[in-house]
Amino acid sequence: MPFIGNKPSAVPLTSADIADGIITSAKIVDATITNSDVASSIITGQTAETSIAGGDSVLIYDDSASALRKMTRTNFVSGIGGTNTPAFHAYKTTDQSVTTSTFTKAALSTELFDSDGCYDNATNYRFTPTTAGKYFIYGHIYPDGSSFPTSWSVRIYKNGSSIATSNFDSSEASQLGTISIASIIELNGSTDYVELFGKCTQGGSPFFIGGQTILYFGGFKLIGA
Repeated sequence: MPFIGNKPSAVPLTSADIADGIITSAKIVDATITNSDVASSIITGQTAETSIAGGDSVLIYDDSASALRKMTRTNFVSGIGGTNTPAFHAYKTTDQSVTTSTFTKAALSTELFDSDGCYDNATNYRFTPTTAGKYFIYGHIYPDGSSFPTSWSVRIYKNGSSIATSNFDSSEASQLGTISIASIIELNGSTDYVELFGKCTQGGSPFFIGGQTILYFGGFKLIGA
């Protein structure tokens, strides 16, 4: 440009020479600012946080839109993972008398944990999860009686019908033992429920032996299922 007198020397602009808001994204040609033009202190120079609240935002790059986006911590976490809940584990410490050769629901009245309050330990002894998905359900029963049982079975019921069965038959007293069951069951998160049933066949008075480690029922939601 033309000038009168001495030619002015070149002096780089500083942030003080530029009023806030004068340079906007509309005035910057796409891709003219590259990684090498951005100082790492943009990140490293900020105050370090030791925790993040659910409503705080993180910056992400949206591949589908080729644009930067912000996302709250709550939504970010829900998008990358999950939890194994609802989940529960219940047991019974005392023996439970049952009718021989008849499937009887295990009345497990003590909860080790019940993450979402979905297990009824007072009346129906059933698990009715409030989130739809696939669940790993398991149970364990130790049958006994006044005479040696000839067979025993454990079943998981869904909505009142057997959906998984584990059986054992024996004619030797030395073979008496516990019986376990496990299955992956899809539940709709509203009305579907599961229960634990057992059956002991013998001529005497059968019962399920009580105990936290031998008479129990539990389950949890599978992540991503």
